[in-house]
Parts: sequence; structure tokens; C-alpha cells
Amino acid sequence: MPDKCFTGCGEPTQRWYHVPRSWFKPSGNILVIFEEKGGDPSIITFSRRKIKGLCALVAEDHPTAIPESQQNDGSESNRAINPSVRLECPENTLISAVKFASFGTPTGSCGSYAKGDCHDPNSSSVIEKVCLNKNKCTIELSSENFSKSSCPGVTKKLAVEAVCG
Repeated sequence: MPDKCFTGCGEPTQRWYHVPRSWFKPSGNILVIFEEKGGDPSIITFSRRKIKGLCALVAEDHPTAIPESQQNDGSESNRAINPSVRLECPENTLISAVKFASFGTPTGSCGSYAKGDCHDPNSSSVIEKVCLNKNKCTIELSSENFSKSSCPGVTKKLAVEAVCG
């Protein structure tokens, strides 16, 4: 039978594997690695990544789930539920700084966010007030928190980059 390998023969199919921490038990974990063409499992190394920063991005038109208990019971009818951003640092760490925050039309992605043409100048102070020195926090995209009247007709987003320490 002919060898069907044309590229990457004898090389691992992947260099990095991410195993979510939630999958691990305190002890007795077994990891099975399978390579079709062989390999040397003695050269496998493990490392634990420490999260130092986190990012979030949500638009004001993001769909929000209404809890079943509030549906059609009359008590919460016609109540607007605003989208929100939830930030959470790893266990035993706190949100120590807000590197970037903009409610408006921010651009970029995590690690390289930038203010857009529309920006609420109070964005950072709102996030800092709610989140600093806490393990987790939730910021609602509401008119109580942000100026929704600026840039009419534009769907605004909240982009946040924070530091865990």
C-alpha cells in the first residue's frame, strides 16, 4: 500500500493544544494523545497560562435573553433589557486597571482597541467605578451609564480591555 503522506510527514498535526481548566480535576487527570504516524510523547511539555488581561465587546443591539420567569407574567412586560458586558478575572485576582474603554464606535480588537468617531468621554470612569478592585463586574449598556444621545442613528458598542492582578 503506498504512503499517502504528501506534506508535514512525521510532524505533529498541531503544535499547541488548549485544555480548559474547567476540565481538570484536582488530581488523577489522564491525557491521551494520539498521532497517526507515531511520535515521541516524551518531548511533550505542559504549561499553565496565567491570564493577566481580559477584553469584552458588545453592541447595544445585541440580543438579550429574557429569563423565562419574566416572560408573559405581566409584571415585567415591556421592560427593556439592555445588553451588558461581564468582566471576570481568574480566581484570587482582581481587576486592577482599565487599559481601554469606549462606548461609541470603537475599532480594533483585544489588545489594539482604538476610539472611533463616536466616543463617550466618561467610558473609562464608568468602568473603573463599577469594576476596579473586584474579581468580576457587570456593566449594562444603559442611558444611566453611558450617553446614548450622542451620535444619533449609530449603533454604539462598548469595548473594554482590563488588567487582572
